[in-house]
Amino acid sequence: MNRPPVNKLIYDRELADIEQRTEKGFFQLHDAQRLADWEQYLSDELGLGLDIPQFTFGEDLTRAKFEIIINNAEAIKAASPQADDEPAKPLAIAWDYVKENILEKILAIAWQFYYSENIDKLYSGTFRAGNHVKFRSGLGYFS
Repeated sequence: MNRPPVNKLIYDRELADIEQRTEKGFFQLHDAQRLADWEQYLSDELGLGLDIPQFTFGEDLTRAKFEIIINNAEAIKAASPQADDEPAKPLAIAWDYVKENILEKILAIAWQFYYSENIDKLYSGTFRAGNHVKFRSGLGYFS
């Protein structure tokens, strides 16, 4: 099993992020690459063999590439168990922070189900080494 991408998915953007021009408020090259990295990871782990677009500095983020990313997220969603509150696939037109949140939430839910089925079941509880006890935190990482 490969390690998941380092950059965490972001699905808690708010209008205030846009208005205050925070880092979450802008959609930039690294945001598109984060999506591509997560799609590549989930595609590999689920055995889907999806065609993942790559993004390079100075390149336009075209609607065609967005549609590939959105369709890949839909394929990943279809290959994973579904959450009751999972959002529907967004359209590539009029891209905004709400649609970005939805897309990253779809990938996060797929990751959580994958993690729960394939990693969580391998270990549950605490890890004891001598007198030192470490409790689980986050998605499988020990603190």
